[in-house]
Order: sequence, then C-alpha cells, then structure tokens
Amino acid sequence: MNKILTVSTIYVLLFLMSFSLNAQTEEMPNALGFKVLFLDYFTPNDGPSATLDDLSNGFEFSYNRYLNNYLDVAVPLRFGVIDLPNDIDNHSLVGLDAIIKAKYYKPENLVTPYLYAGGGYVLEGGDESYFQIPVGIGFNFHTWQRAALNLQAGYRYSPTDNRNNLELGVGFIVNLGPADPEDRDKDRDGTPDYRDECPNEKGPKSTMGCPDSDRDGVADKADKCPDVPGTVDGCPEEEEMEPETEVTPPTADADGDGIPDANDDCPTEAGTLATRGCPDSDNDGVANKDDLCPTESGVAALNGCPDSDGDGIANSNDNCPSTAGLAKFNGCPDSDNDGVADLNDKCPTTAGSINNFGCPEIKQEERDALALATRAIRFETGKASLKSSSYAVLDKIASILNRYPNYNVSIAGHTDSVGNSDSNRALSEERAKACFNYLLSKGFESSRISFIGYGETQPISTNSTKDGRRLNRRVEFNLYLE
Repeated sequence: MNKILTVSTIYVLLFLMSFSLNAQTEEMPNALGFKVLFLDYFTPNDGPSATLDDLSNGFEFSYNRYLNNYLDVAVPLRFGVIDLPNDIDNHSLVGLDAIIKAKYYKPENLVTPYLYAGGGYVLEGGDESYFQIPVGIGFNFHTWQRAALNLQAGYRYSPTDNRNNLELGVGFIVNLGPADPEDRDKDRDGTPDYRDECPNEKGPKSTMGCPDSDRDGVADKADKCPDVPGTVDGCPEEEEMEPETEVTPPTADADGDGIPDANDDCPTEAGTLATRGCPDSDNDGVANKDDLCPTESGVAALNGCPDSDGDGIANSNDNCPSTAGLAKFNGCPDSDNDGVADLNDKCPTTAGSINNFGCPEIKQEERDALALATRAIRFETGKASLKSSSYAVLDKIASILNRYPNYNVSIAGHTDSVGNSDSNRALSEERAKACFNYLLSKGFESSRISFIGYGETQPISTNSTKDGRRLNRRVEFNLYLE
C-alpha cells in the first residue's frame, strides 16, 4: 500500500508541474481526474471491521464536465483489486460509473465541497458482473494552478452478496483549457508565435522566425536577393568600378591569361576573368587563394567547399553529407523534430524524449497497467494453464505493445518457496511461456518478446506468510528498448 501511495504521489506532482490557471469554469468546462482508491469490503458486509491489511487498492480515471456553479457530472473508470472476507484469493475490479455532483462553488473559495450520487457497473475477475449505487461526499482544494487536490469518501451499495463497500479516494482534477499563448510555436522553429513574424513558416531566431534561404541574416520577405548572400537589403554590395583609363598598348600581362597585370589579383598565375585573374582549379567560381577546398567544386557561401545535400553545411563538417540536416546536429536530420538526430534516434519517425534515445516515454498509466498485470495474471493451481480471467489483462498488454512498436517486452515468471526449487523454476518458466504464446497469437513477432523463469530465487516479500507467498507468485512484464 505504501508503494502505491508513493508512486501515485510522484505521478501527481510531476503531472501538476506542467499546468497553469485554476478552477473548472464555463470557459473551461472539461477536466480529467485521477485518484488512488482505498476499498473496504469487510466493514459494510457480514465480516469483522477492516484493518489496514484488509483494505484493497485501486485507481480511478475520470472525465468531469462543468454544468453550472452548482452541478457537475463525471464518468469515472475504476481499476483495482478486491479483498473479500473469507476469500483466500483477491479479485480484479474494472468498473464504470455515471455520477452527478451537487456542489457549492464560488471562484474566491479555496475549497469546493460537493455531494455525489449515481450508478455504476462492475466487472469482477473477468467473469462476474453486477450493479452498484455510489453515494458520498467530496472536497476540491484549489491549491495549484489549473489543478485541484480531490478528496472523496463514499458508500457503494450492491444487491450482490458481500459487495457493499466503503471507498476513500485521494487524487486530483485538472482542467483542460487553452495553452499559454507564450508557449505556442505552430511551425516548431524555436521562436514562440507571439514573437514569430512568420508563425506558419520555419525560420531562424535571427530573422524573428522568418525563412532566410541564403542565410545572410535578412528574412526572405525583406530580401531583394533571397538566393544570394548579401548585406544591404540582402543583396551583395556592388563593387565600385574604377573609372576607365585610357590604356596605351602594349599592356603588361606577365602570366598570359589575358588580364592585364594592373587588373590581375594574381599577376604571376594564369587565371580567369571571373576570379580576377586568379586560378580556380575546381572551376567553382572561387579562386584557389580563397577556396578552402581548392580541388573539389563547391559553393561560394561555404568558401568553395562542396555541400552534397544542400543543407548549408560543408561536407567536411557534415556527419550526414548525403542527407539534408541541421547545423546543431552537424548536418544530420531529425525527422520527428524531437531534439534527437536520426543517427542516434532509436525511434526516428516517432517523437520522443532526449533522455529516452528519441523514443516516447511509457505513460505512467500504462506502467501502472503493467504493474497491475503482475498481480492479475492467474493460472490453474499448480499448473501453467492460463485462467480465462487473464485474457483481458494480456489483451491490455498487447494494446500497450501496439502503441509502442519500438519497445520489446521480457516476461519473467516467479513462484513462492513451497515445493521443490527445480520444479518451481520449471513451473515459473512454463507460466511465462504461456503468456509469451498468448501474445504471439495476437500477431507479435517472437523477436519482440522473450520469457524466463526464476522460480523462487527473486521473492519480493516474505515466504513465511500467506500474503507474502501470494505476492511472490507473479508474472512480470518489462518494456525495454534495444
């Protein structure tokens, strides 16, 4: 239970740090909620009062809709594990509710109290379902911008035996409102829209986000020579022509290139008129004396060096000379614009994070689903045969794998210490293999999935108690990148 609370608290804090503004209003009527649930199936039924060890845990994701200052509606989706009196096994829980909330809301109030009631449908263990009526009280504490801490307590009545329960939820509600204008950058060129003079076209910051094709610091829209680097109005400065003087033949031409020595910048080396009498070995229009790559035909903007992919980066400095890229990645492209060059990006066509090799981070709710699967995969007693209630859990894992095609999954089977250690290792491997075969049946390549059995060698709890042994009997799913 402490582990669940710790993970959930970290998740809440990280989630809230990315938001601004406050309070669900008519202008921002939609909100998403998340809660950690504590469920008591002992006290309201024919059993003893619940102790801390008898409480079950769960999670709730909800969509919330503002109607007016007195009424809201919500649709919570609940996941959890049920611990019932006199039942040795826990039961998985999936439920969907429809709730109406009567609230007392004023914009200046720090706390908004509310009463709620509704109806819900519960699927238990994958093969049993029943109706519930939730009622209770809740409080929204408007402590953060755009987000409220949510505390809710209630009673859930069910006509099914021993399914009445008390419920306590702790979490948050986050409004879905417009983004801060200062954060918008439609063309993703690094210049925010409020400063970008060309918000629909990529351009460097030096030209206020507008394109600059010749990279001369003058935006194309103001550049009278957009394809030629220049200074004044984006055009090269015109050379002042010396007044023509009367030449009296014969004219001295020491190198015999047809350019009089008086006008020849290289009077002892034969050259061309285009390079003012200086040699141009690679015929690229840049004189050898100014050409950093005199034996390779290049472009004037790069001092005569070649640029095969036309990205403005000389081949000698370009780590990807045959593919147009960006200067900050030494000429290599970043196809998905996630800040990781394709050369180093394990997911080059899918935007991800720099800290995750350019691949998308696994969402916390999906990590939670994988953690829940560890407890929810069930087998026939002493066998490797999957119970039918496990299929929905494995289907959930399959859907996660489909959403993250660049990730692989390893399946690890574990047992408690009861019985022979060699038999336990073999049983744990067979159970992991059963999950492996199920995922193969869903069309996944075997190269993406592996399995192993550890038997009793890696317990996560004590084997001296029933609860500890139950925790040690598990199948774990770990997503990873090659």
